[in-house]
Amino acid sequence: MCGIDLAVVRPTSVGVIDGDLIHIFDVWTDEEIVELCGSGGAIDSPLSHSKGFREVDRKLIRAGYRVLPPSWMKSLVERAIRLSLKIPLVETHPTSSEKNLGLSVKGNKDHLDAAICALTYKFYLEGKTQHFSAADGEVHLIPKGIKLELNEIENNLFEFRV
Repeated sequence: MCGIDLAVVRPTSVGVIDGDLIHIFDVWTDEEIVELCGSGGAIDSPLSHSKGFREVDRKLIRAGYRVLPPSWMKSLVERAIRLSLKIPLVETHPTSSEKNLGLSVKGNKDHLDAAICALTYKFYLEGKTQHFSAADGEVHLIPKGIKLELNEIENNLFEFRV
């Protein structure tokens, strides 16, 4: 199980769950991401293009979440779509999940986002995500009410308890 905080001009942070630990790897290439996440994961990037906001984005906004339209990040979306052709991916928005969990950023935001993405994929596989769907996409979040402890125990390593 993994989570991908996708980037284009800086390293991509990938969180890989191992028991109750999430190991964070900073990688550059799609091949490295596929190697770490071959069985699937959740990605912090839209998985479809649009001119402006998609209908699924509008649903998130109506629910009180702040998201950006895919048209503002074309290179990122193109990379995410390429990756989704190689490994199973679900779209997530870790900042919205962090809002649901009441988490505040401490330390490296990319690493926290990768950890949250990995946990989102875990909850997705268990059928426990809050999801928003429309004809143009589907976004999964960790819902409010989930009791989750997440601690960075050292650089590039988080521990969680559900």
